Amino acid sequence: MGAQPTGAPIQAMQDPHPTQAQPPAAHARTSPPLATVPVLLLLTFAVLAIAAILFTTARQFDAGEAERTGHRVERMVAGAGTTLGMVVRDYAGWDDTINHVVNELDTVWADENIGIYLSGGYRMSISLVVDRQGRVTYGVEDGKRLTDARMRDFQVTEAMRRMIHHTVSALPGATEPVTGIVRLGDALYMTGIADIRPGLGGPSRADGAVLVFMQRLDRVAMTRMLDPLLLENVDVGLHAAIGVEGSRLALREFGAMDAEPPVGWVAWRMPRPAQDFLAGVYWVLAVVLLILFALTAQVLMRVQRAAQRETGVSEALRQLSGRYRGLIDALPDMVCLLGEGRVSLINAAGLSMLGLDIRDADKVVGRPFLDLVAEADRLVFHRAMQARGRTGTEWVTLGLTAAGGRTLPIELAMLPVLDGPLGEVTLVARDRRPELARRETLRAAETRAAVADRAKGQFLANISHELRTPLNAIIGFSEILRDELLGGLGAPQYREYAIDIHEGGLHLLRLVNDLLDIARMDAGTLELRESWVEVAPLIDRCERLLRQKAAERGVPVRLDVSPPSLRVLADEVRLKQILVNLLGNAIRFSEAGQGVVVTVRLEAQTGDVLVEVADHGIGMNVEAMRIALEPFAQVEGGHNRRQPGAGLGLPLARGYAEAHGGSLTMQSTPAVGTTVTVRLPASRVAGVPVEA
Repeated sequence: MGAQPTGAPIQAMQDPHPTQAQPPAAHARTSPPLATVPVLLLLTFAVLAIAAILFTTARQFDAGEAERTGHRVERMVAGAGTTLGMVVRDYAGWDDTINHVVNELDTVWADENIGIYLSGGYRMSISLVVDRQGRVTYGVEDGKRLTDARMRDFQVTEAMRRMIHHTVSALPGATEPVTGIVRLGDALYMTGIADIRPGLGGPSRADGAVLVFMQRLDRVAMTRMLDPLLLENVDVGLHAAIGVEGSRLALREFGAMDAEPPVGWVAWRMPRPAQDFLAGVYWVLAVVLLILFALTAQVLMRVQRAAQRETGVSEALRQLSGRYRGLIDALPDMVCLLGEGRVSLINAAGLSMLGLDIRDADKVVGRPFLDLVAEADRLVFHRAMQARGRTGTEWVTLGLTAAGGRTLPIELAMLPVLDGPLGEVTLVARDRRPELARRETLRAAETRAAVADRAKGQFLANISHELRTPLNAIIGFSEILRDELLGGLGAPQYREYAIDIHEGGLHLLRLVNDLLDIARMDAGTLELRESWVEVAPLIDRCERLLRQKAAERGVPVRLDVSPPSLRVLADEVRLKQILVNLLGNAIRFSEAGQGVVVTVRLEAQTGDVLVEVADHGIGMNVEAMRIALEPFAQVEGGHNRRQPGAGLGLPLARGYAEAHGGSLTMQSTPAVGTTVTVRLPASRVAGVPVEA
């Protein structure tokens, strides 16, 4: 074992002079590590790079924050307009406003409820009532009612006219307020205009008027509006020069074209939260970095001293590796350690599988494992190497070239070595020769069983054909004797004997036909004569065939076909035999008073036809149901053994259902009853007419 290389880690542990490359301990305590200076320079470069990244990121963050602040300011201004629109809508839709302003102007009421009241309560700068000719009929500015001369001279701007036209021309109904920016002289106003209409809605009146509320947009009002955003140096003006060092928002009059210049601007100091934060913590970061440099130097020196202590650990690992090698050699399967595809370790069981002795390990160690793989399986091995560890442990089968050139079939799995060198793999292989021998024995048994099964089917088919010819003669001649077609038979007993012969021949012919169908099902040659079959009449005919048998046993039979006009594409004879077999079994295994229900319906989810035959008889367990579906099988036990039959009813019904592309399933509970369900696919269902 000492001559066998065991991979890079084990070879290092076996170094006879492990301490020659290490400096003395005393020298390590007095001399700083040679790597300290490069590491400190690298750390400095990293700190400068981080600082540059932080500054760039802060600028990008502040730019994004400025853009988001602009959107917030725009939403706040729009929200102020929405609020003003709600106020003017409430007052314009107040029925008292129509009575005291439109029908007959009551200035005292208007002062108390609109003009002077809104100036104090809502900080409304201007409140106006404008008639359909654009004349101001009532107004209050800054808490004072306008004189007649001031109202005559008041100029309704083009933007206000557009707003008035918009609200007046609205469809009949509740008033629709219009809000926007309006410039009057050198002042900007947030303006809300609404046509005065009844509270319950109505059309615009030709002699009506509109209500105009205007809030002045000056520095104080704009600061109050944007107070939730905590902005600094908020200003508003008519010229674009304001706020050139900060952020701005253009204000446009209602209905103005995009090409028209703004009528005003809102400006504020651009927020710079990230840069302000970095400026505040600059000195703290500098102190932290100095401390970090000092600590790094100390850590590097301690790392070098710790490396010296690792030498002692290496010796302990070398001894431990010997113990592990003994454990691996005790395993019955091949275990290999591959480094870069070459064998660095192999246990005794692996050498034995290759036909080598433990002393011949040097013939394998150091060679690429691919050389040991049979040439035809090398691509499989290469793919397994590439996929190792990706999908868990996967076993692949291939052949190895053993001593003497013989091919050894094996099954192997590869696992990457955790915490080991890159590319190191543990390979485990099992000898597949015992398994292959078992498989060959099983395959031979299966082949013999298949041959016997085919012989059985061929025998059934041949014997059935041979029996039909004499049976037809027996049935034909017995009919002649029964009906006395060639003359009287004399004694009455002869005619009874002829009837018994005829019925026995028919029963035997049906059994022969069933055997033929079983053989055809096994051979896959069963043919269907398909046509459109009315399901409800077919169910009635089957019930009539078995009505006397049900009456003799005292078993009531109930039929439920939905829809009654259901038609399916099927072999009518085989479909009838399915129903007769299932209904006959249900009656046969039911006691007097236990009802049988035949239900035909369409499944809502799939459109398939479901034929269910349910009884409340003796029932079966799972094993009995499995036996009942096997040809010629009889369920053992009390009541079942008293019932006649060849054991072909359920197997034939299932075979016919599957030949139609359907299925037969059973649900049964002992002493409770059995339900047999035949499913025919929706493709066999004709269109069902809708009943009135």
